[in-house]
Amino acid sequence: MCMNNVGHENGAAAEGAGDAVGVSSRHWFVAFVGHNAEKSCRDQLVKAGYEAFVASQQEVHYWRNGKRKLIEKVIITNYVFVHVTEAERRLIVNFPYIKSFMVNKSGKPKENGSRPLAEVPDSQIEMLKYMLHRAEYPVQFLSTFAKGDKVKVIRGSMAGVEGNVVEMKDATDKYIGINIGFLGCAIVRISPEDVVKVVDS
Repeated sequence: MCMNNVGHENGAAAEGAGDAVGVSSRHWFVAFVGHNAEKSCRDQLVKAGYEAFVASQQEVHYWRNGKRKLIEKVIITNYVFVHVTEAERRLIVNFPYIKSFMVNKSGKPKENGSRPLAEVPDSQIEMLKYMLHRAEYPVQFLSTFAKGDKVKVIRGSMAGVEGNVVEMKDATDKYIGINIGFLGCAIVRISPEDVVKVVDS
């Protein structure tokens, strides 16, 4: 499942969004949430009566004392999938723990110039759930970045650094170049697994 050509719609823009989406039919929308908040946001949505899904997998962690613990590891970070109607989504986007909804940047613009919301087909969600449940080995999800995307480093010695993607390497390299703005053009190579996209408020 790919998330290319997507952006985010904030709460302020929600009132005019989704006119083409059937009010009574449910779709899988993608909500953007805070770092390490995926599971808690999902649980709050479920408690409120909504169908929500976090792409996660059970993993066994071993401690030095020999003990082991089964944990839920989030595979697709910062996102919660919600299966709701457009009317329900307009309510959810105003929840304090929902930052925005993903927008399909490649979709046809509406009359007001806004892009349609990104929707994930039911078949892709079911396939993802099946893969996460049945896989014998850890599932990895490689985030897609486009040139010009604003990103933030969340792990490692450079955690906290923000910049823009200025170069993309092929999938076998798994590294990107980030313009961190020092002297205008300082470049660093870093794993995509250590960065997240930054959503402008």
